[in-house]
Amino acid sequence: MKTLLATASASVLLLGAAACSPAEGPAATNGYETRGPQVVEYDDQTMDTASVNERTDLDSVRAEYRLAQGEMEASDLIGASVRNGADEEIATVADVYLGEDGASPVILIRDGGVAGVGGELRQIAFNTATVTAPADQEPEVLVQIAEETIETLPAFEQDGMNDYRLASEIMGATTPVSFREDDVRITDLILTNSGELRYAVISPSLASTDQFVVPANAIRVAEGDGEGDVILDIDQSEFDEAPMYRWE
Repeated sequence: MKTLLATASASVLLLGAAACSPAEGPAATNGYETRGPQVVEYDDQTMDTASVNERTDLDSVRAEYRLAQGEMEASDLIGASVRNGADEEIATVADVYLGEDGASPVILIRDGGVAGVGGELRQIAFNTATVTAPADQEPEVLVQIAEETIETLPAFEQDGMNDYRLASEIMGATTPVSFREDDVRITDLILTNSGELRYAVISPSLASTDQFVVPANAIRVAEGDGEGDVILDIDQSEFDEAPMYRWE
């Protein structure tokens, strides 16, 4: 697998992707472009990166971000109960397909299998479901279908492992950035109950317990030779100004 460094000069590789402005306050979302990870192609050309001194001002004053009403962590949505109009649990959320090129995320449930293994993944569009995320409670998905009709839902087939179209693959991924020695880890994703992918939650190192939020479209998926790498398209100032994530 090729290693690709995310640098401020990566705009050429990323087809001129625009940088995103950080949030202006604890619950600010305006101005953030919200869409799924983009895919870019790269070749074997080595990218030269300038040496940048690592800054250690993570303890400086930052804005704080807390989940707004109707927002949820992808890690909480995965495993959530899927119930029908008769209040019967007919499935659980297996994953969230993030899509690409601005496509809306899709809820994936598993049809068949045992203990979450095997079976077939089925798609439920957010606009055909009611997703609730009450404060201090796990999300729940309500659909107007019977359990016996799950097999009629569109099937989902993943192109391959680590193509980073699934939330479960993005969460936990690490990526190097040119201005720090430590890799940055993506710990979670923040979505709305209507399926809008808003933010990525990142940790400045594998050992750190600090978490910050950056716009979700800062995540890039670079493909080459059938494999993918996650890169984080942020610069030093965007990293330094990313709001501190506070979860309840």
